[in-house]
Amino acid sequence: MTEFHKTIIFTKTPLKGYFRYKDLFQVYPADLINMPKSNLQEHHPAILEYTTTEDDKIEPSLSFELLKNLNIHIATTLAKEDQILNLLSLFANNLSFRYKDLTGSWGMPILKDDTGEEANKWSSKWIMKFFQWPELAGQLEITEFTNLNLPEVPSVRHFEYYLNDPNFDFHTNKEITFPKTIYWGLHSYYSLDKDTRKVVDSAISHSVSAMELRQHKKTLSIIASFLSIETMVNFEYKDLKYEKCNECGQLKYKVSKKFRDYLYKYIGKSVKNKKKFNAFYSLRSKIVHTGEHIKTEQLWTDLPEDEKTKELLTHIEILQLGKMSIIHWLIKNN
Repeated sequence: MTEFHKTIIFTKTPLKGYFRYKDLFQVYPADLINMPKSNLQEHHPAILEYTTTEDDKIEPSLSFELLKNLNIHIATTLAKEDQILNLLSLFANNLSFRYKDLTGSWGMPILKDDTGEEANKWSSKWIMKFFQWPELAGQLEITEFTNLNLPEVPSVRHFEYYLNDPNFDFHTNKEITFPKTIYWGLHSYYSLDKDTRKVVDSAISHSVSAMELRQHKKTLSIIASFLSIETMVNFEYKDLKYEKCNECGQLKYKVSKKFRDYLYKYIGKSVKNKKKFNAFYSLRSKIVHTGEHIKTEQLWTDLPEDEKTKELLTHIEILQLGKMSIIHWLIKNN
């Protein structure tokens, strides 16, 4: 039996059109009755509608009998939402997310869009990161996907999308777009067997973490992107038999060679790429083995502007490398 679900998610760059993948899910801008809005908002509400079946059910290992059905429902729906959000964040140059940390924090409620001097009289309040209003629950009940009178999300040619000034939520005055190849990638993902999908899910999760950490934990962001690549590298060469050198006992097929060979296969082999991949792997090794960190991660740095720009571009390239190493694997192994 197929069940339909509707929930609110968020993006940092506005979603102005709809995107639907078969009868599995669709996303579109949120404009619900009495929904809170602010001209100052940096998290833009969107609607995610999706389906679940018996195959999606997850039963938590620790569950009281009285709460069993509720726990199964929560685990199943949240796992499905996270799967779709991760896929959207993988294929897009923008994050799609839900609020997970509901422990609360001190915050300053913005009572008016145009605050003026009145804001000097406001006080901090203990707040929860929660998007709620009284009529919400009833508006999330559906028995089929909503018929929409909206344009589709604009699509861009594949390499232009990922390599020509990608908008990593830098420019929130723009709108979210998708690559034209997103349908191929999603088709391949949903065609994977269960065990392979677990590996790919792990790689995607690391890639999404790289995006989430991009602004405030730049070094960890880069490491997360390398983890996404190395997860796919290990899977690609899982059946490779290693030979040892008779003289020194070292493996003949080095990890760095597997890394380069994988990227040659799924990104492209050229003299320029070889130089770039070697430089990236060298940076990865320095971070992992010596504790080196990205210089622009410091709050104040006296780096020249050209070095700041170079480091930013390197960071973006590594993030895109992580994304594309998964996406191209999906498309080529469709």
